[in-house]
Amino acid sequence: SSLFNARYRRKLMQIPLILDKYKTKQYLIAALDETNIPLLASMFARQPKEAFAYFRPHGFDAASLKILAKDKSFLAFMVIEPPRNSIIADDKNESTEPEVIGYFFMRSYFWGKCFRGYMTDCRHRRMGINKMMNQCATEIASCLQMETYGTISRNNIASLKSAEAVNEVRVIKEFPNGDMYVQYLPKSSECS
Repeated sequence: SSLFNARYRRKLMQIPLILDKYKTKQYLIAALDETNIPLLASMFARQPKEAFAYFRPHGFDAASLKILAKDKSFLAFMVIEPPRNSIIADDKNESTEPEVIGYFFMRSYFWGKCFRGYMTDCRHRRMGINKMMNQCATEIASCLQMETYGTISRNNIASLKSAEAVNEVRVIKEFPNGDMYVQYLPKSSECS
């Protein structure tokens, strides 16, 4: 963690600028820190069991997330949907609190490689959230000049298509369970 921070300190300062590029009226992307851990833990808690079939990189409770938030080499980000109407909620089901609807991380190593993963809230799938997270992660990795790897199940077609929309996906190894160890290569240079 300290070696990573020492090597990448200057480039890490570019990340807030990258995150700002993805801010819209509908969403913003924020880095995981101790203040927003409850929001992320809440997203994980409301996912159905099958949402974790292809995604098991770490613990999902607040205590596990707190440990990750302190690790300078674990770059974690959340797509947050702001409150729809913070003054008056006409619909009782309408949220008046911000809500995490997507999560992605880059477990990074000081020698220039990272492993990344994603999860989109079950109620927000097929809305382009995963593609946006892929774009943002690819841009961050490009700016940090890191080789990026991950695993994708052949059975998780949506995730594979989302990754391929943004990256050249090179299969390095296929596992008997259908998982593929892949390298994400940017389709174009994202960082000046």
